[in-house]
Amino acid sequence: MTATGPEKPSPVTIFVDGTSGICVTGTTLPELNRLVIEFFEVVDTSEIDVLTLDLSTVSACDQAASAAVRHAQSVCAERAMALRVVPSEAVRQVMAPRF
Repeated sequence: MTATGPEKPSPVTIFVDGTSGICVTGTTLPELNRLVIEFFEVVDTSEIDVLTLDLSTVSACDQAASAAVRHAQSVCAERAMALRVVPSEAVRQVMAPRF
């Protein structure tokens, strides 16, 4: 606990190991877009082929999930990197094509 109250866990975890990525547990679209860009600014990506955007713990979302994935795809494409998305069921339902 700090003087201003209990610390809250970060809603976004950026990890780099054999499989680097961004794990999202809850955040806003602008913050996620910023974090995707910052990932490339702070991480040496010279040996990374795929960025994993882990949305598996997102329990509720709207069309913002699709926008976040499109943004991440664009950022990765600019850097010649593949994007792997791990969706939760809620994200999968929002991103599924509607006929």
